[in-house]
Parts: sequence; structure tokens; C-alpha cells
Amino acid sequence: MVDDIDGTTLAQRIILCCLADLSTEGATPANSAEIRELATERIDKTDTDAAGHLTEADVMRALNALVESEFVEESSPDSHSPVGKGRLEYSLTSDPEAVRSALRSDERIAPLLE
Repeated sequence: MVDDIDGTTLAQRIILCCLADLSTEGATPANSAEIRELATERIDKTDTDAAGHLTEADVMRALNALVESEFVEESSPDSHSPVGKGRLEYSLTSDPEAVRSALRSDERIAPLLE
């Protein structure tokens, strides 16, 4: 599965990087807001212009594409808000270290992996 990472966009790779980290920390499944927050932190820390900033819409498009291509699994949260709605949660379908290894060859993503 991780062999197909070459076909992903920059935004999707950033999301995969963040999900790999969250997974390693035992913080998955994670919702889109948590993923975007981590992505923003990582992009800001690397001081790179290659990644830019991800909007909420960018993150959702990337997550939807990653779910469709089976890099990421989508699930409903166990707890719901008082109105019965809960944010979808996401986790990797592959080993986090295999994902990191596949992403290391992209010079735009490598700084986010450190």
C-alpha cells in the first residue's frame, strides 16, 4: 500500500505524516481539527515555504482522497455532541514507520518527519 504514496499530493503527504506521528503517540483515530492543528504546527516549525498552509477545506479534501485510496480509515467517534453529531475520525491503514519511510524521499516532506 505505501508503495502508492508517489501518487499522492503534497497536502495528502502532510496529512499522512501527521497521522503517522499521531498513530505512534497512540492518538488515533484523530479528527480533522486535530490533524490540521498538528500539520500547522509542523509546517510552522520547519520554516519551509514548500508546504504553505493547509486550510480546513484542504485537510478535508486530502482526508477524503486518502480514505478513497485506502491509505486512511474513517470511523465515527464513540461519543457524540449533544445534538448527536460527531466529527469523523481518521487513522492509518498501514504501519506508521512504513509510511514515514515512504515519505522520506520527498524533500518537501522530510523536514516534517524530524
